[in-house]
Amino acid sequence: MKRPGQKAMLAFAAGLVMPGLGHLYTGDFVEGVLVLLVVASVVPVAARVASVASPTVALWTVFGAVAVAIALYAASAVVAGRIAGRGLAPRARWQRPAVYVLYVALGYLFVLRPFTADVREQFFETFVVPSSSMAPTIVPGDRLLAKKNVGRAGGTKLWRGALAVFVYPNDRTLTFIKRVIGLPGDRIEIDGSVVRVNGHDLSLGPALAAPGAGDDVRAVREQGDGDPYVVLWPKNDATGAAPFRFTVPDAQLFVLGDNRARAVDSRRFGTVPLADVKAVAQTVWYSAARGVGVRWARIGHVLEQ
Repeated sequence: MKRPGQKAMLAFAAGLVMPGLGHLYTGDFVEGVLVLLVVASVVPVAARVASVASPTVALWTVFGAVAVAIALYAASAVVAGRIAGRGLAPRARWQRPAVYVLYVALGYLFVLRPFTADVREQFFETFVVPSSSMAPTIVPGDRLLAKKNVGRAGGTKLWRGALAVFVYPNDRTLTFIKRVIGLPGDRIEIDGSVVRVNGHDLSLGPALAAPGAGDDVRAVREQGDGDPYVVLWPKNDATGAAPFRFTVPDAQLFVLGDNRARAVDSRRFGTVPLADVKAVAQTVWYSAARGVGVRWARIGHVLEQ
């Protein structure tokens, strides 16, 4: 016969295996299911609210909801353990290992998994950037929170200057992030370090040197439809290349990396289908790199676009 302390530990452990499982162990099936539903719904509900909020509010709403869900998860396991420690009522006929296993399986397949997938598919997803092609806006090691309801009915419409996350046209197993320069029908012209869209020069003039950019590049401020941002061009633009002129086809985007000296973008792989855009990056939720450590100042940073 199990002692109260052993029963308490078992209930606590069961509660950590799956939200509400500890309550099933104590004999309260209804409360166990309610715990599962509450824990699983906190983040999806918060994501719906965050999807219409500003980038900063969205970031802290989503991650605040994750913290609340974890706290509720842990608290429910503690409560189940305390209930079991006070002594359990006689076991009901349904309190069998097979029922516990079935609860875990059904809870994962029909509650936790679809609720999590709904957030990732409809509202927000996180991405990590390993390269410097978007410097100085995004640096290697940045973890980004990106908004998913892009180009959908009632969702965010893409704009010139948006930081689009998309499927790489030449390898659909890869995900790239670049800045939208041209929308369908736009006329693009690149002459040295001058970028014109429909005859309008995007450049706002020189910018302050970007930290860590190196001596071989120069920083230039540009502006699309939104806020100004900084891009990097080679200091020596005398490449001898002829001006680049292009009209963006229907249902396509023309994208460039902010690090124009090193980025692989539409100058190399062509345009990006609108249907392949997965999200628009909004904020840095975490940033760290080998040899640098955690970049505390970048946590919560709203990306210029």
